[in-house]
This record gives sequence, C-alpha cells and structure tokens, in this order.
Amino acid sequence: MNRQYSRSTYVALWVGLGLTVLAIVSAQLGRPLIGEHIRSGYPSMSQDEITSGVNFYAASLTVVGVLGVLGWVATIWRAHRGSRWIRWAAVVLALTGTSVAAFALLVRDTSGDTGLPPLIGTIGLLPCAAGLIAVVLMFTRAATSANNDPRRLHRSPRARTA
Repeated sequence: MNRQYSRSTYVALWVGLGLTVLAIVSAQLGRPLIGEHIRSGYPSMSQDEITSGVNFYAASLTVVGVLGVLGWVATIWRAHRGSRWIRWAAVVLALTGTSVAAFALLVRDTSGDTGLPPLIGTIGLLPCAAGLIAVVLMFTRAATSANNDPRRLHRSPRARTA
C-alpha cells in the first residue's frame, strides 16, 4: 500500500532542503565571521592558523550540509514513491541532523567560547525545525488525494437519495 503524505508534508520537506542549502551557503559566505570568532577567542593565533581553522569549519559544515541535502532528497523521493518505512527513516535523519546541529551550535572549544559564531550555528539549526515539522506531519493521518477531494466530502443531495 502506497502511503501518501499531505501537501504540507512536502512543503516542509522542500523548505528543509532549501534551508540546508542556505546553511551550506552561510558556512561559505560566513568565513570572515568564523575567522573573527576564532581571532577573538585566540588573539595570539597567527593568520595562517586562523585560516586553517576557518577552512576546517567551512569544509566540515559543507560536508555535513551535503549529507543533509542527500537525506532530504532521498526522503522527498521515497515519500513521493510511497515508501512505508520513510517516515521512520525521517525520524532517524531528523534526530541525527538535530544532534549534529546542536553540537555545532553549543560545543565549547578550549577558549571557553563556542566553536562557531552563534549566527552560523543558529542557521544550521533552521533545517532541523523544518525536519521536526515534516516528521510530525508524516505521522499524522495522511489523506489520499481521493479523501481530499471536496466532491467526496460534500455529497450533493441527489447523491444522498440515490
């Protein structure tokens, strides 16, 4: 039996994908912000060391983001195909993504400050909100397109007497 999800579910999935791409872009465009954040925590660090740290963070966030994009695409594709197990896979993906994003936002480095600037870390949490919404929607009663047809919900008086 193919399981069909509501339009809202697909909107949440596509928004999550878009927010993940935004997080990847923010990691790359936010390199100067990451550099300033590292410099403020480690004022004695050389510019080469700061650049190395920025490259590490940007690359790490990009790799995690690309994995997230693959997860979103696979979830959208399998949900569209009616896979019964995809909602449980979506739970695992959402929990994994939220754990990684929360770690990136909250982890403290040896300076005592967070490893990432709060803005970059917060942007990384945005796809998780969409993931939570999508998972909740996937577990609500999914109505098939026939059940969403207003003509079936509101029968005409002629149909009732027939």
